[in-house]
Amino acid sequence: MNADNRYPVTASLFMLREIKHRQEKVTRGYQLLKRKTEALRIRGRQAAHELSTTQAVLGHTLREAYITLAAIKFTNGESNALVLENVGQAQVRVLRTPENISGVTTVSLQAVEDSTANDSLQYAGLGAGGHRTSEAKKAFREVIRILVKFASLRNTCLLLDEAIKSTLRKVNGIEKVIMPKLRNTEIYILTEMGEQEREEFHRLKMVKAKKNRSKTLIDKKHDNNEECSNPMTATDCLTNILYPREDPLSTPTDSAGDSALVCYPHNWDDDDLLF
Repeated sequence: MNADNRYPVTASLFMLREIKHRQEKVTRGYQLLKRKTEALRIRGRQAAHELSTTQAVLGHTLREAYITLAAIKFTNGESNALVLENVGQAQVRVLRTPENISGVTTVSLQAVEDSTANDSLQYAGLGAGGHRTSEAKKAFREVIRILVKFASLRNTCLLLDEAIKSTLRKVNGIEKVIMPKLRNTEIYILTEMGEQEREEFHRLKMVKAKKNRSKTLIDKKHDNNEECSNPMTATDCLTNILYPREDPLSTPTDSAGDSALVCYPHNWDDDDLLF
């Protein structure tokens, strides 16, 4: 097995347990990241759908607002200088609301009317075109509200897109690199431990065979020593039987004077019978 596809560890039972423990942690983290990716994708699709809808509404609202502005210019003439001179406090403010989407921190923007601010153009258009002026003010306030919502949704989509890409990189790294390495490391450890077990079994067999061989040699040596204590061969035994000799030192066993046999045919070897 290639060493680049696994972690450089020693094959031991402790390391096998450690690798399995790491696999459990990595699998749990992988599942959590997959769930986070799915949640971010769902929220991202919702934000993208709202963004496209808001963009369509924004285009229509801007067109209507500029039509009312053109009607005011047609009725009252150019009034930009008057508006710019009388600008005071902002009547529309932006409220920032932090939002957490599956660990991704975003900011939700919302346009809020400030009732305490003074409206310097409250009585604008009383001389002529007052109705057109109030319609233009309402239209552009609606445009500001939609623009703030559009900016909030666009910022959310960008943040969610970056978060999804980052999470997918982590998921792919775990799935394609870390998990195969851990799996290959576990297989390597199991293979090495099996090889060590077979080597140990073979060593024990060799030790046992050596002990049995040593015991056999000892038994044979002991038998040879016993045979050496009586060196008479089968040929000598047969000669004594056929041609008995009286040994002057022998002791008669009975009154007839027969001497006891010192060798019996069951002690003969097969090689001694070939005569």
